[in-house]
Amino acid sequence: MTEFINKIPKAELHLHIEGTLEPKLMFQLAKRNNIKLEYNSIEEIKDAYNFTNLQSFLDIYYNGAKVLIEEEDFYDLT
Repeated sequence: MTEFINKIPKAELHLHIEGTLEPKLMFQLAKRNNIKLEYNSIEEIKDAYNFTNLQSFLDIYYNGAKVLIEEEDFYDLT
């Protein structure tokens, strides 16, 4: 069995925890940390998840990342 496992193809899968931030939590954390978002509603954030290019992905990614300030924010995220 070990030989079989060693021979099968492998892939490294990972994620950036900031990328798992849900729209509702993004709004909650922005409010708690007094951070202005570029979006006016949870629906606007959900719509922004329909990426059209790398920049549209990065825009929402960095908007989410900027609300993660305190240890409690990361705790809530996980």
